[in-house]
Amino acid sequence: MKIDPKNFFNINFITPEAISKQGNKIFEDYLKSALLELEKAELLKEEEREKIKFLHDKLTFSLELMDKIAKTPINQATSSTVGDFLLAQALEMEKIAETLPEGALRNLFKESALYIGIEAEKLRQGYYNI
Repeated sequence: MKIDPKNFFNINFITPEAISKQGNKIFEDYLKSALLELEKAELLKEEEREKIKFLHDKLTFSLELMDKIAKTPINQATSSTVGDFLLAQALEMEKIAETLPEGALRNLFKESALYIGIEAEKLRQGYYNI
């Protein structure tokens, strides 16, 4: 069996044009760009962790507030004020949850924000007044 050299291609990806344009810094530049990409990926992961923690804290606070409201008789003015506050919390949670990557965690926070928003609107309309 004869091997035809036409079937092979040059696996050296550095072309003579690249060497003449960049000089001897090809590997150094490549390494710098690869390190920058790793740093960006690490920053994105850290940012995602911060968003999840923020959403968790907002959700916990909103649910605790709703629990307190359920145990306390309130009038129309208080109901409207708390409803407005919870609605703002829900809208902020939904906005931040939209920036998370697709998945179960994103869906959980979006559905939680929807639930809080619905309950906030009920509060605003006086469903839980005395």
